[in-house]
Amino acid sequence: MIEILFVRHGQPVSGIRNPDLAPAGIDDARRLATWLRGEQIDLVVASPYARALQTAQVVAAELSRDVDLVLDDLREWDDDIAAEDYTAIEDMAADDPRLLAVSSGRYEEYVPSLDLSGFRRRARSALEQLFALRPSGRIVAVAHGGIINATLADVLEMPKTFWHNPAYTSVARVRRLDSGVVVVDSVNDTAHLRGVPVAPEPGHRTESAFDAEPAR
Repeated sequence: MIEILFVRHGQPVSGIRNPDLAPAGIDDARRLATWLRGEQIDLVVASPYARALQTAQVVAAELSRDVDLVLDDLREWDDDIAAEDYTAIEDMAADDPRLLAVSSGRYEEYVPSLDLSGFRRRARSALEQLFALRPSGRIVAVAHGGIINATLADVLEMPKTFWHNPAYTSVARVRRLDSGVVVVDSVNDTAHLRGVPVAPEPGHRTESAFDAEPAR
């Protein structure tokens, strides 16, 4: 059996192309790593985009390991549509059509110009490549909300490609059983954001690293 933990990247900064993580995103990635210490992680894989790769690097560093692989097919749609700066939902104007689409559950209207069938094929390819990395074990794959949507939709044979809004650093678990059957075990798990300690920065001494309320 092999299990893939699909992680959406942490909260990025807004207003630039291919942004890095915001401070809150780094904190949440460290919370995720603390939560994952109880799991046997065999590989850490990431999308090439900065917000995902940096999330993976923070998680890997907290687990005393490196990012094992950057997988291009895990990338979001940034290069598939007209070039534009990244804008986090939290920073969108109240009348932004993208925010209205998400808030009303019309997720496929978020990027109306995207080739959904092609995007979904790439998501399927990404999952197949992840499964091919190991015959068994557990892989953390840090990616993006859209590609995670498409991957889970494909496994669940859903007609819609985009059907939910994964939280930053949320985890979705997909397993391939020894029989070859692929199943989805969980979606949008954010347990690590509720009262999980933030590991201190290397070299920083503190009496307690516990934050009762995660920074968002």
